[in-house]
Order: sequence, then C-alpha cells, then structure tokens
Amino acid sequence: MRLSLSLLFATAIASAFTAVHAQEEPAECAIVEAVTDFDLEAYASAPWFVHQLAENAYSPVENNFCMTAEYEIKENPSFFGYTVTVNNVAQNALGRTVGGELCAYQTEAEDVGKLAVAPCFLPKFLSGDYWVIVYEESDEEAGTDGYALISGGQPTIPAPEGEEGCRTGDGTNQSGLWIFSRNPERSDDLIETVRAIAVDKGFDVSVLNNVDQTSCDECEDSLETFTNLWGKEKDCEWVGERW
Repeated sequence: MRLSLSLLFATAIASAFTAVHAQEEPAECAIVEAVTDFDLEAYASAPWFVHQLAENAYSPVENNFCMTAEYEIKENPSFFGYTVTVNNVAQNALGRTVGGELCAYQTEAEDVGKLAVAPCFLPKFLSGDYWVIVYEESDEEAGTDGYALISGGQPTIPAPEGEEGCRTGDGTNQSGLWIFSRNPERSDDLIETVRAIAVDKGFDVSVLNNVDQTSCDECEDSLETFTNLWGKEKDCEWVGERW
C-alpha cells in the first residue's frame, strides 16, 4: 500500500467516526466475545499463516498469496502507548510483497483477547478493533495445528439475503475476519472446523476468501535461474533489484 500519510490519516479518521455510529445498533447481530485466559506471549511466539479472510480496504483479494502475520511484544510502550509490533506481509499474483509494520495494544485486561491495531504514527483513538474470537495452540501429541479466528470487532451488518449471520465492515477500521493457522500447509478440515465455530458465534462466513500459501519460499541463491510468468530466464539478483 502506497498511500500518502495525509490520505491514510484522513481515511483512518473517517473510518473511526463511521465505526462509532455502526456499533450503536448491532440489532440483528449476535454479540460476540473475545477469548478469555488469553496469553499474548504465547500468541506472539510464532508466525501465523492466513488461510482465509474477508476482503477490506487494506487486504484486497488480489493480494491473497503467502499472507502471514507476526507479533512481537515491545520492551517499552511506544510514544502513543502501543505495546505490540505487528508485521503483516502478503504477495500478489506476481510475487510482489505488500504490507508492513503496524502497532497494537490490548484494550482490556491482559487475559482478554481484545486488541486494537493502527499504523504506528497514529494515536490509539484512531486504531481499529482486533478481537481474538477463538485461539488454540498446536498440540504435537494430538497432531493438531494451532489456529485462531480473528474479527475486526463486533459484526454489525446483517448478511445479505440467502446468507446467515453478520459481518463487519469492509473499510479500514472495524473490518475484517481471518482464519489463522500455525501451519502454512492448508488443512481443509481445520478450516471447516473454524468456519463452523464462526457460524455458531453468529458470523457470516460467506465473506471469507482463500489465501494461496503455496510456492511461498524465498528465492534462494542456490537457484541459478528460474522462468518467470512470461517465460523469461531470471535469477535471484533480478528478484532483489525488482522488489
């Protein structure tokens, strides 16, 4: 995303005011709750791989490739009081990397999975909700991967006719729905399990789109050349210069 700071600032302010009014009447929507007994250190201990998500202003469907989210607890709060560094990275179909660093903080008690996220240069009142609705770590003995269901706050928009549940917006703040896994390899069973949980909690899962997590390895110097989409022979030096 290459928005000017002024445009991003104006967009964030508009989204913040819109979100306040949107949250006033969740009339037809079930109230959702974030996880309790939340352990932020454990949650941030390893990368998350996004396997499905709802499109919003900063995650267009064109960038649904090799999408990851990493979190690091800051040693000291930032100037605006953020306590977590967020690094969201994705690619488009041509392999170009998009995303970057954001900041977050917990909005309630430490054991509640409610955070808010924003560009690090914005004050906290312009941040958007990031709620951990479901979270389970990997269990090696059981052979299960860790997973999480994330919502951009309380869903307030009833699903269109023919669908069930409610959704968040599709702007900058108070938007988004994500299914994370600790494993980059797709598990349809795990995804269906988390989708079913989301439906049970009142979410409209028709908004979720798949993320392609294949062919995401970085270019290695051991590869002398490779063929790009146009049949041209390229090498890793070309990749570094281009991106």
